[in-house]
Amino acid sequence: MNSYQSSSPIRFFRHLLSPPRKPTSPPSPDCSRDIHHVFNHFDENGDGKITASELQNRLKNDLQLSDEEAEMAVSSSDADGDGVLGLEDFVKMMKEGEEEELREAFVMYSMKSSVITPKSLKKMMGRLGQETTVNECKMMIGRFDVNGDGVLDFDEFRVMMG
Repeated sequence: MNSYQSSSPIRFFRHLLSPPRKPTSPPSPDCSRDIHHVFNHFDENGDGKITASELQNRLKNDLQLSDEEAEMAVSSSDADGDGVLGLEDFVKMMKEGEEEELREAFVMYSMKSSVITPKSLKKMMGRLGQETTVNECKMMIGRFDVNGDGVLDFDEFRVMMG
């Protein structure tokens, strides 16, 4: 398994930001400037579409993709089946990647449980170099604990991170 298959697409797209280019089209309301900037980076010819070849060219210094891998990366997010990634396809792919990263973070904070407890939050904060007490963690959780059960489920965690 190569590094493309073992990491989420959003990680390597965000990692590869280049200096600003002239946008091919204005960002849509649900498209952040960052996502649009990354899209423009990969859209080498400025036609508003990312081909497998453009993907390979932009990643060649950081990640070697075979033709097949590049085609697979494009086709997996190509909603309309035209063989390229339009901005809407790209935005959807990036948002799915963000959701995946959020789930990974939730698993880390919950200590592989279905909820984040004050104790698991304290432990994770300590690993990140921020010493807190269980009571402080209870207060942090309490601000986002919608159902009042004293723990954070994934939906509450998503709101907290949003």
